[in-house]
Amino acid sequence: MSKPKEGLDEMVDRVIDNPAYDMFGGYHIFLRRVTIPILLILVFMMVYDFLLKFISDDPALILSALITGLSVGPILGIERYFAERWNGK
Repeated sequence: MSKPKEGLDEMVDRVIDNPAYDMFGGYHIFLRRVTIPILLILVFMMVYDFLLKFISDDPALILSALITGLSVGPILGIERYFAERWNGK
């Protein structure tokens, strides 16, 4: 049998009770949800500015979005590496 979907209250309780998010005194969730989008925005802006020197506006925008999308995996991997290193695993 499939178990029913959990509601918002159960999901919040599961995240709050998860010891993986106890780093930084409980601010890990906040920092993760703020710093990762800021890093992605900075990557996009730097790549876009760099590409504007060599190609026109529309291709630079498309390539910047593509490169930023490809950088999501490495950014999440670096965040996980630092989290595991911080926890001493």
